[in-house]
Amino acid sequence: MRRALAAIVLVAVAACAQSSGPAPRALRLAISTEPHSMLSVLSQTIQENELMRLVYDPLIACDRAGNPVPALAAVVPARANGGISRDGLTVTYHLRRGVRWHDGTPFTSADVAASFRAVMDPRSVVQSRHGYDDVARAETPDPYTVRFRLKRPFAPFVATVFAESDVPYYVAPAHLLRGGPLAQSSLNAAPVGTGPYRLVRWARGDRLELAANESYWNGKPSIDRIGVRFIADENTQLVGLRSGDIDGVIAMSANAAAQARTIPHVRIATSPLNAYWGVMMNNQRGHATGDVRVRRALAEAIDGKSFRDNVTHGFYAPVIADLPAVLWAADPRLRPVPHDLADARRILASAGYGPAHPLALDLAILQSSQTHRVEAVALQSQLAALGIDVRVHAYLGNVFDAPPSQGGILTRGRYDLALYGWYAGMDPDDSGQFLCDQRPPNGYDHSFYCSADMDAAQRDALSSYDQLARKRAYARIEALLLRDIPIHFLGSPVAISALRDDLGGFAPSLVTQTANAQRWALRRAAP
Repeated sequence: MRRALAAIVLVAVAACAQSSGPAPRALRLAISTEPHSMLSVLSQTIQENELMRLVYDPLIACDRAGNPVPALAAVVPARANGGISRDGLTVTYHLRRGVRWHDGTPFTSADVAASFRAVMDPRSVVQSRHGYDDVARAETPDPYTVRFRLKRPFAPFVATVFAESDVPYYVAPAHLLRGGPLAQSSLNAAPVGTGPYRLVRWARGDRLELAANESYWNGKPSIDRIGVRFIADENTQLVGLRSGDIDGVIAMSANAAAQARTIPHVRIATSPLNAYWGVMMNNQRGHATGDVRVRRALAEAIDGKSFRDNVTHGFYAPVIADLPAVLWAADPRLRPVPHDLADARRILASAGYGPAHPLALDLAILQSSQTHRVEAVALQSQLAALGIDVRVHAYLGNVFDAPPSQGGILTRGRYDLALYGWYAGMDPDDSGQFLCDQRPPNGYDHSFYCSADMDAAQRDALSSYDQLARKRAYARIEALLLRDIPIHFLGSPVAISALRDDLGGFAPSLVTQTANAQRWALRRAAP
């Protein structure tokens, strides 16, 4: 075997030496999850979005702080440039000219319209139609103009529809969508995008192989080829980094990153996300956590700093409520719920619980998550100081957050406490989690929280296109979350990648780590 490998190496070296030009510069990456589809409208996970962004483009992208940046749209629609009408009911996009799909077909407004129809097609099993369902009709007056007529003003529209949102859908080619069911589209396995890379091979269960789009509208990528291996096991990821078999891991866990940062010639790249991690509390009647006093006592007893230091190894950032400090809507004047065990005992007693009437709570966690398991043990210990018995129930992912019709633990409210994370997009819009009418199956209000004050603040945040007015509304929203505590926020997750130190130009957006892949560069010489 060793002799055979040596012979292969010698042949490879000779081939490089005889080549008339430099060998292709290949980047070898790993990601934990294989996509179920390469059609972005059907994407379901954060990892899938990282892969989609290599192949497709949004209309509007964002920078590291979540500010909108034009992509397939030539400019960001706004009131000031006439892209958003005075009544807020018309949003107009002027598209970038000279863009071509990977197969050479010109990109036009017909592609945006077809992609919109695909999202709204009732046969399409999409994650969400939030924002898209506010459209009364889409118009294409010419090949480079798209006009959306809205049913009502919807301030997050530009940051939601075909943007780097909490459910990012990217524009797909009309000539390949063809109006049929998305599940049967050829784009699922053979995507055709406008992005910096095109898929040349999908070895199922193993890897994707991508080649640079030499006519990319935003500049030819510096790296000629990218291979992305699917490696679910964190130990295997670390072995690949140590051996030099892979150059980086995208969307790495904090646990794996804590080990990867000790590997020579490997650096950990982190960037903020519009995301939170916390302990969700069931607000429904019939649960002890339906009493705000109990929720307040639990929040004051749980030590967020200990979680960030010991469970996420210092990677997660401190958090006030659900919005990260980097986002324009965050209010730095607010203060998080304090960690105060003595006050927690007092509040819990006022709710009727103590040695004579002990409290027992059911905690739901994901069976597959190392973070969940470690944090569950920590919660048991911290709440035991209040005399609370925390009973941990671990569930498979397809049960933990399944739809109500499929018996989902969260969506059916079959828990008292749940370890819960939310990853949002470039806009601060959190209405889907906290409006009364967004309780399952209508939305993502998995805490079953309902407040007239919150509904009013959310209406103000969604109806005004003025950023200062929206900022004031989100200050009210954040204050209400701290008052009512449907979720006790423990930390603000960050995007984590482990990269060999010869990869340069890596600059994630607030949503996507692969957002500027055309600017990545390998500093090492080709073999």
